[in-house]
Amino acid sequence: MSNSNVSKKSYGVDVSSYQSTTVNYAGAKFAFVKVTEGTGYVSPKAEAQIKSAKAHGLMVMGYFYANHSDSVSKATEEAKYAVAKAKAYGIPVGSYLTDDWEQGSGNSVNGGASANTDAVLAAMQVIKEAGYKPLIYSSAFNLRNHLSLSRIVKSFGTCVWVASYKVSGRQDYADFGYFPVMDGVAIWQFTDNYRGFNVDGNINLIELKNSSANHVTKSTNKTVESLSLNPVVKWNIGSVAVVANSKGAYVYTSSKLDKQESSKPKPLGSVWQVFGFENGAVRVGKDQYFDGRAVYVKANPIAYNDNKHAVAKIVLPHTHALDAPKADAGKVYGLELNSKVEIQGRVGRFLKIKELHKGKQVYVTGNRAYIVL
Repeated sequence: MSNSNVSKKSYGVDVSSYQSTTVNYAGAKFAFVKVTEGTGYVSPKAEAQIKSAKAHGLMVMGYFYANHSDSVSKATEEAKYAVAKAKAYGIPVGSYLTDDWEQGSGNSVNGGASANTDAVLAAMQVIKEAGYKPLIYSSAFNLRNHLSLSRIVKSFGTCVWVASYKVSGRQDYADFGYFPVMDGVAIWQFTDNYRGFNVDGNINLIELKNSSANHVTKSTNKTVESLSLNPVVKWNIGSVAVVANSKGAYVYTSSKLDKQESSKPKPLGSVWQVFGFENGAVRVGKDQYFDGRAVYVKANPIAYNDNKHAVAKIVLPHTHALDAPKADAGKVYGLELNSKVEIQGRVGRFLKIKELHKGKQVYVTGNRAYIVL
């Protein structure tokens, strides 16, 4: 049974295809497993390593090796790819998933710090939306010189996994006399040869918790849980932001969050379409931004993947299941207003209903059955 929490200053490892499929190292309480690289590579040992880490009682987390450099679009796609594989291979939602951003094959850290940071933040936002806790991994030098650490920490809090070695070669214990002091450090990778096992060694500076990543703050948890924060959206709306702060949330005119659009906050539970993320702010319109800490972002899986499962709510009267995904399709049977149906994918704007009718697939028009988030 894998650990759900790991206390501060515990030791852990990170593994990839270079290590054994057996993840059992003396003194280790947690393990990061490499899942993907870019959008075309999956570690061939990932699934076995995840199972082994769990079987040996380790808290299991994941990382993907970035190929996105300073590209926001690539970062978004790579993070989505990593999330999909992490879920498929058994890294629990609520655990940690990391953007491993370093100079190497397929990735350059030599773009501008601002653009580099935009890309990393985009990847971390995708990870957060998927229900994982996002981390950024890199060397102390990269974090200080090629990224804006202050922006990252402002957006995601204590989220830094930093590599910095006192010596080359075996280290059995972390020497905090050599700790790379910087803001936001959650985990310190202090050696590439932990106890002579030829595996990276790490120590955590915060308690690691395998729990839901989508609670906004402690003060709003009860509000978030008690609210019915389940908006219904059209099939092609990628994600929405729901105001989760009990006192409402202000809309700002820029991602710097330095000027409010109005002195009146948007009310708790109000729903806005998300158009992007900048500097930790959520863009919900032209020159309209929420502080990311005041809203609860929900992604619509079926907008990105036509084979995803979902639940849809019938929002218009006189809606029918159809015998084909086309405008002139025949009506098969009626669907009651406000009823919910399980969807197993879509063909364009037509949603595929899970239940078959006389052995044949049936559909409902997307503008009549909105996805429940």
